[in-house]
Amino acid sequence: MRKILIPFMLLIFIQCSSDTKLSKKERDFAIGELNKSKDNLLSTIDSLSIEQLNFKINETSWSVAECTEHVTIFVDKVFEILEESLELPSNPERRKDVKFSDKELIAFVQDRANKTKTEEDFEPNNTFGSHTKTVNTYKVKLEKHIDYLKKTKDDLRNHYVNFGTIDTYQLFLYMAAHTNRHIEQIKEIKNDINFPKN
Repeated sequence: MRKILIPFMLLIFIQCSSDTKLSKKERDFAIGELNKSKDNLLSTIDSLSIEQLNFKINETSWSVAECTEHVTIFVDKVFEILEESLELPSNPERRKDVKFSDKELIAFVQDRANKTKTEEDFEPNNTFGSHTKTVNTYKVKLEKHIDYLKKTKDDLRNHYVNFGTIDTYQLFLYMAAHTNRHIEQIKEIKNDINFPKN
């Protein structure tokens, strides 16, 4: 992926050629999903010790800290994905290729029975320097996404993301569902019989 060339605050004010705007219901739904996923993540990882954050069920599994970092990496890259999609012309005819309704997409992404291996760019690798910095980055970036959804006039329904077939509005729902998916993974780690006690 190319690096973001347009500063975030400038991106908010860029208009697409289409007059299509999100409805209040769509904005409220996406913002609600993002806020719920944020609250759930922060409560799930709250007050964990360093030992608990770094515990792994086995050698190939992720720790709580790594799950949190992976979620934050994705949240951090969403505007890069969005910008690349919005650079292309809007294309209402592609809507027939969108595979899922909004609620179906959320359910599909959250379902951990659908196992996938993440791309190398999204692998946890101490990207932000510490767990505390990771969590702070997550909160700051998520608030920027929410602010964007409140203000944008971009035609998110007629621009599309290249992974799978979802529109750019659904990208934000995907982000919330992706967070929820890894919250469930974190809960599995915490429920492991060998998870360190307080």
